[in-house]
Amino acid sequence: MMLKGLAQRFGLVPRRKGRGVIIWAPSAGDYAQVADVVAALSAQNLRVNLCVVSDDVDLRPDCSLPAGVRQVLRPPIALSLVCALFIARIRPQAVLLAGGEGGAAFLAVAERRGIPIHSSDGQREELIEALQASVLDQSRKYAGGAGRLLRLPGVRALSRRRFREIPDLEALKSELGHPRRILCLGNGPSSESEQVKALATSEFDAVFRVNHRWRSRGLFCEPQMVFTAGSKPLRLVGAASLYCAQDRQKAERIQLACLHLKGARRLVIAEDLNVLGDWQRLELEGYGAFAPTNGAVMLAVARALKAAHITLAGIDFFSDPRGAYPGDTNTPNAYGIFHSFEKERTFTLRLIEGLREDGTNLTIIGEALREAVESRR
Repeated sequence: MMLKGLAQRFGLVPRRKGRGVIIWAPSAGDYAQVADVVAALSAQNLRVNLCVVSDDVDLRPDCSLPAGVRQVLRPPIALSLVCALFIARIRPQAVLLAGGEGGAAFLAVAERRGIPIHSSDGQREELIEALQASVLDQSRKYAGGAGRLLRLPGVRALSRRRFREIPDLEALKSELGHPRRILCLGNGPSSESEQVKALATSEFDAVFRVNHRWRSRGLFCEPQMVFTAGSKPLRLVGAASLYCAQDRQKAERIQLACLHLKGARRLVIAEDLNVLGDWQRLELEGYGAFAPTNGAVMLAVARALKAAHITLAGIDFFSDPRGAYPGDTNTPNAYGIFHSFEKERTFTLRLIEGLREDGTNLTIIGEALREAVESRR
């Protein structure tokens, strides 16, 4: 228990993928002031890491922390470096200050990093709205100097040895051998359905996958193309696959994080392929400035390649009762904070309509996607 408590003070706590909100509440009385606000945030953002920093042995008997809200011990407050490590680990989009006692060093680090700090004073609804705005603010998501660093002569030379960029759609078609039959696999439960398993012996010119969680699952583990916003798939999947990032900012972050890898990786940027125009138009239609998931980018690229036959599976809109991902009982069955169910669904269905208008032979595996398609007819 002593080691566990020490680890917590350095921010070494279990956390799901994604950003978070830190609730600074040294005592149960402090937390009680914001308990209803935390409950509302938890309900609205199932995949946000909500961490209550408190000295109380356990808040649960007094305050009934909502499911998914974690209590952690506060860091050694006199040490700015430890506070910085704590914040870097939790990765908060905002701090909710329910009690200021003893938090000067922590708050100073948060301010230097530009993390919004919200006081518990004021109206409940206004506070919830302000916190929600901070959680959804994408301006900090890609903050950093990756692009500037990659322009430095030595770094630029190393990056060119590590990455070969595919400049346009025609070059991508050639790189993939002009595929006529493509299997597109998202990460939803239907990606491991019996129908998909039966395809293991089928002939596909190209298999497209998203990120890397499928690596240990033993099904279609040698894809021709991987769609990702992070560097981990490039480390784990290897140099044989071609990688696609959504935009230049994500690509630069990937390149900077992978300069140490052996062997060159091929990289294409969906933004350069001009395949996301329909997504951008949806913002004008009132769907908001959310980012497409890697699965949506995958479908857009697949359509642009004009294959004769496309098989889709694992696109379940986080609505499958079996959960978010095969073999994962911990991840909430919901989109992340930078994605939108409504926008994702509309974009996907319009892509499928476009594929049918193109004359593409389309196979859809998965009840959620099939039902969504049929509902638009």
